[in-house]
Amino acid sequence: MISAHTRTLAIIGDPIEHSLTPRIQNHALRKIGADIVNLAFRVVPENLQKAIMGAQNLGFLGLMVTIPHKEAVLALCDELHRSAQVMGAANLLHFRDDGRIIGHSSDGWAALKSLEEEGVRVQNQSIAILGGGGAARSLALTFALEGATEIRILNRTISRAQIIAAEVEKLGVRAMAGTLSEESLEKVAVVVNATSVGMTPETAHSPLPKSFLRRETAVYDIVYNPLETRLLREAREVDCPTVDGLGMLLYTNVYAAQVCAGVEISAGVMREEALLALGRAG
Repeated sequence: MISAHTRTLAIIGDPIEHSLTPRIQNHALRKIGADIVNLAFRVVPENLQKAIMGAQNLGFLGLMVTIPHKEAVLALCDELHRSAQVMGAANLLHFRDDGRIIGHSSDGWAALKSLEEEGVRVQNQSIAILGGGGAARSLALTFALEGATEIRILNRTISRAQIIAAEVEKLGVRAMAGTLSEESLEKVAVVVNATSVGMTPETAHSPLPKSFLRRETAVYDIVYNPLETRLLREAREVDCPTVDGLGMLLYTNVYAAQVCAGVEISAGVMREEALLALGRAG
């Protein structure tokens, strides 16, 4: 029951109507009896500062942040958690009781949790990341900090891949920038799709040919709608270990509840609800 005592967490973005976060987080919050509600708000870039100040003044616990605001919110924070400092972006704003806004980045942590659950190691491994955007950058830096031995950034626009590779090398990890080819995936332990290729409604596409896949290579696709992308389906056909993108979403919600509300919500409970929402129950 929502009452005058109910506290609010929210997620903002543009667009935001597709987000599963309110549905899955509210389900998990109800399961533990927390008097907290999660809401979604579409915020266009020109209204970002007003929206954040308004949410803080209304007593929100914090804001989860998605595209296209993850970099723009940094200038509105009083302090950045080390995660946001390293990533140069924030996907969570914590409104502290002392009036300060602390920016966090949980995308990398959430990805590591997802891989860990499926038994996929990053430490001492060579990893290929497809893409040159914010998700590719976040994952590349996270894996470098986690102890990967090599990060290969593969993108159609090589200049964008080179920028990320240079940042990885500053962390003391060997990096390569290039375009996708069969040779570029030789001797890699994990291939990560950090692009939107294969996402609904363009589900017929895959970011790489099936012939490039090798049985010993784990395949991680950050896309979660559909849950089984063409890339993951073809990877399973050649017996690659696979990890879908839903876990990353779930653990960003776990992190937000921990930091902003001080409560522990279940990733498993949220996964069940997400599967219902995606039409994958049972």
